[in-house]
Amino acid sequence: MEMVVVHPDSEFLEDITGKLKEYVMEEMNVKTVTPCNDPMKYASLRAEPNFSTFCFLSVLGKRLGKDMGKVSNEVKKMTQEQILSFEQSGKISFLGHCLTLDDIKVVRQFKRPVDVSEKEIDAAGDGDVLVILDLRADQSLIEAGVAREVVNRIQKLRKTAQLEPTDLIDVYYESVDKNSNTLEQILQSQDQYIRDVLGNSLVPKAAATSDMVVICEESHTVHDMSFVIYIARCMPVLAADLLSYASGNSNHVEALRVYLLSRSISRLKNEFQTGNGKITVKCIEGYPPIDLLLGKHVFLGAGDFYQANRS
Repeated sequence: MEMVVVHPDSEFLEDITGKLKEYVMEEMNVKTVTPCNDPMKYASLRAEPNFSTFCFLSVLGKRLGKDMGKVSNEVKKMTQEQILSFEQSGKISFLGHCLTLDDIKVVRQFKRPVDVSEKEIDAAGDGDVLVILDLRADQSLIEAGVAREVVNRIQKLRKTAQLEPTDLIDVYYESVDKNSNTLEQILQSQDQYIRDVLGNSLVPKAAATSDMVVICEESHTVHDMSFVIYIARCMPVLAADLLSYASGNSNHVEALRVYLLSRSISRLKNEFQTGNGKITVKCIEGYPPIDLLLGKHVFLGAGDFYQANRS
């Protein structure tokens, strides 16, 4: 979806498309913000006396005297060209009275492009600024909106579970619709946004291990898609090829799994960071020391494991 902001002031447009751009795009859920300083492209112009307050009306009335009615009519009859010229020069004269930008209000009325239907575009303004929205469906924006709604519900569920911002968790989802692929495809397409906000990918519940420990769960419906969110304890996950790395000794792999599950996930994370992505496990009786690489042999959470195996 595109949003067009129409205003003759270049500095105003620079603010909208500069430092305020990200905020506007997020709040309006639009893909692009396009500035337009050509008031005739999307609007027709109309001029009217600026009787915005009673006090101002009194001042203008005293200045114009008995010519007030005639001058008002002349202002209302201003052509598009006269209005544009007036905006550039800042003044215009009628019946010997010089009127400035404070005396005349220029109103911009939306003019729909001939090749666009009423259902495909909408506009609103205060007479000074005109904002135009292209309402034609954009699948990427729809998917982005769904992802934001899902993330918002996960964050609220974290608060309900009284989790601290620093608490590491795994988040699973389960579609209860007949076509469960739709939600999964959307969440996968928006995975980078989800990871940026939540710090981890969302995992289909079907991919959960048998030792998943659910902290809380909640059902939701977003854009006619019904699903359940599960917040679970974040646990390390061993890679499938660890068995061959451990010389085919399944007992050693199971001992490693039990050992890692017994450790605090936060401490494991710190140890991997200290070891530049590697830890050495040498405390398991009966088995030789073994180096474990983060992201190859071990994943600190179901989200990282799922993302790595999906790529």
